[in-house]
Amino acid sequence: MMIPAPELSVFRCFGNDAEAFLQSQFTSDLCAISDGGWSLSGYCSPKGRLLAVFFVCRRENEFLLSTHESLADSVIARLRMYVMRADVSFESLTYQHLVFHDNRASGSDVSQSHSDSFSPQEFLELSTIDAATLEEAASAPSFQTLCIELGLPIISRPLSEVLIPQSVNLDLIGGVSFKKGCYPGQEIVARVRYRGKPKQRMIRVIAEHAVHPEPGAPIAVATATSGRDGVVICGAPADSTGGMQLLATVPMELISSPESGSLFWEDIPLTVSPLPYRIPTEVPG
Repeated sequence: MMIPAPELSVFRCFGNDAEAFLQSQFTSDLCAISDGGWSLSGYCSPKGRLLAVFFVCRRENEFLLSTHESLADSVIARLRMYVMRADVSFESLTYQHLVFHDNRASGSDVSQSHSDSFSPQEFLELSTIDAATLEEAASAPSFQTLCIELGLPIISRPLSEVLIPQSVNLDLIGGVSFKKGCYPGQEIVARVRYRGKPKQRMIRVIAEHAVHPEPGAPIAVATATSGRDGVVICGAPADSTGGMQLLATVPMELISSPESGSLFWEDIPLTVSPLPYRIPTEVPG
């Protein structure tokens, strides 16, 4: 099934130094992406906060970088500032849109697998389409629905510089490498892994309510002793129930000891629904 992502802007990054440059800026190991393959990757501030999350596709020695349209121009402009004398160029592909080819078997539910090692590349292939083809695919399921079902974070402008990669599970889906060289915010991201644990993690929730909140909206956690609220990452209708579904980052204490009736958006109760990967509660060794 072909699922377009019109919310994402697409840029081409090319030049003799493109791979080395992006490797020094993004959180994942871009050198490990095979030709035609892709990876999720974060772009962080020096404080380790996510400026954006990119879908990065390799095309031989070039890369396609796709991120949410609300912040794409600003983060690409920031990347350009650090090119210096490197042979790296960026080109906006205004009339191209990212499209996902969903290879899950009809009726399958990967959210029930609870795998310790989850690779979204097993289920999704990425390519680009032009604007005319995008109109033909208008009846496909939404990009947000796909990301919520697979637990893939979408960072839009209200969430830029708010969360670290672990808060949206980027490290659990191949979006962070702890073996590569430095990148902006690397010390903060590594310290959370090796000297502590995240204060928040991302979960999927559902509700019997037709309208879903916007990214950045607070989620009340009635059982939290830390005083922290959750935050909505993205939302979409739940087609099978007529309700809604969300990805939201919530305090770790809820992950460790989930309780029904503890999550609310405004006065609407939210129910936790499985993701396709296990969220660890212990500190990695």
